[in-house]
Amino acid sequence: MKLRLLPFVFLFTLVLPAQDKKAYQLFDKNGKKTSYEKLLKSALKTEVVLFGEYHDNAISHWLQLELTKDIAEKSNVVLGAEMIEADNQIQLNQYLNGEINQKKLDSTARLWPNHKTDYKPLVDFAKAKNVPFIATNIPRRYASMVSKKRI
Repeated sequence: MKLRLLPFVFLFTLVLPAQDKKAYQLFDKNGKKTSYEKLLKSALKTEVVLFGEYHDNAISHWLQLELTKDIAEKSNVVLGAEMIEADNQIQLNQYLNGEINQKKLDSTARLWPNHKTDYKPLVDFAKAKNVPFIATNIPRRYASMVSKKRI
């Protein structure tokens, strides 16, 4: 009985990719729909690309990674991300340089709960391509002071 269902499931999965369904839609500064190609072309003309995203949205993280890869093919890049705090730069550099492994990075740096699924691919891209990666977020202790209005 289970074997009879497999050909149907297989056929169903073959039909789905034929439908042109995008996981995202891009808009320009005027709210007009635009294409990924136009986004990339525009990004390549700038010195700094800021990528706003929702921290728990896998599609935006995927798009961020893809845009980074495509820019890096045509231009030198330096990555910076607020998902790693500035006082963890040493551990990040050690990981990027192969001095520590992922397990050691996990235990010595304060990584976000979704690091492995959403941020690690970007960090690993930087590691594989020898791209500098800057931890740009304020250290947590200072952010806490500001939020509690102790500064």
